[in-house]
Amino acid sequence: MPKFYEVYGRDVYDQSEVAVAERKAAYCPFTENVCDGGGNRHQTKIKLAGSELRGFFNDELSSVIPGICSIQYGDEIWVVCPRRLLGFFSKRDGVPDINESLHAHEREALINAGVPRGIELGVWPEVYLQYGDEDSSINYHFDFVIAPIRRNKSFSWLLKSYNISDEENEAFKAAAKIGKYLEGKYSPNKEQPILPDIISPIVIEVMTASTSGSDKEVGTDIAASFADAIKGNDHNCPGINKRQVWGRMATQLFAKSALAEEWGGKTIWLVQDQLLKNIELTTKLNLDVPSADSSGTINFLSMTYADEQKGIESLRFLKYSKKSAGLDFQGNQMATDILLPKVNPDKKVLLKAILRRKLSAIIFL
Repeated sequence: MPKFYEVYGRDVYDQSEVAVAERKAAYCPFTENVCDGGGNRHQTKIKLAGSELRGFFNDELSSVIPGICSIQYGDEIWVVCPRRLLGFFSKRDGVPDINESLHAHEREALINAGVPRGIELGVWPEVYLQYGDEDSSINYHFDFVIAPIRRNKSFSWLLKSYNISDEENEAFKAAAKIGKYLEGKYSPNKEQPILPDIISPIVIEVMTASTSGSDKEVGTDIAASFADAIKGNDHNCPGINKRQVWGRMATQLFAKSALAEEWGGKTIWLVQDQLLKNIELTTKLNLDVPSADSSGTINFLSMTYADEQKGIESLRFLKYSKKSAGLDFQGNQMATDILLPKVNPDKKVLLKAILRRKLSAIIFL
């Protein structure tokens, strides 16, 4: 039966003083903050008032999200939370310290994936790209966008650099107000905020396994099995839904890669080795066979667990692979281009989407 491998970043049965304290705080060591369930597990939130788990968590917490990082299914370890692979969230509400939330396994992976070194890079999470006209509609969500930052530049400089017209000016200022770039939040000098320079943006997409269906009556749903584990009891948790993950990934793989390439950058698909192995078993993907350089490229970055280790430093970089997409990212009227976006919006559409988001990290590799 499947079991939780890591909960709140540690062995769920670890009774060391540090582990117990972090578990009581629902602390995520990857974001260095209270666990948010990876941003996609809010429906499993447990209200602690009147709950059997009330005494297992700190008094200031009114609810917790089951902090399931990974699941062991037989001999296989499956990451089920994207924060386990890449955290990238600042603890502070303002200008992040350089590399404050960057862990060793993340740094190693990003360097091997060709993320630029020797310059300050900003990280923007959950970037929503929306564009539409009479003939097309584009709506994509990017897990992270990484790009160089510019200090000591005015917002007017940014507008001029990207040829923002007078008609567009107010829309960009409105976006920057949402992201609080015009309030001095990301700079001691309100007139010169830290700004993105997206000449060659890098999109990071983090793909993890999904859990399979569960049975509340026998206690194998997430909430019940989490409660058993937190209380120190034996537990049986949901298994892994491999097909759903690949289906979700396949619908985005080419479109998001094509968009970033059109903007002069690239999309990197960060995937655990276990998931990539399954994709190679069920499709003709073979990452061991190199591809010739082409204008349409899919970039895979994989991590793996060190032998029988748990905790923050147990993941390691495994492989970075560039594969030809096998289709023209510019489209082909004679082919069925259902995997590509109808149009490639101008880069300034991406800029406006970034300005709506919080600057979550600054890294220097």
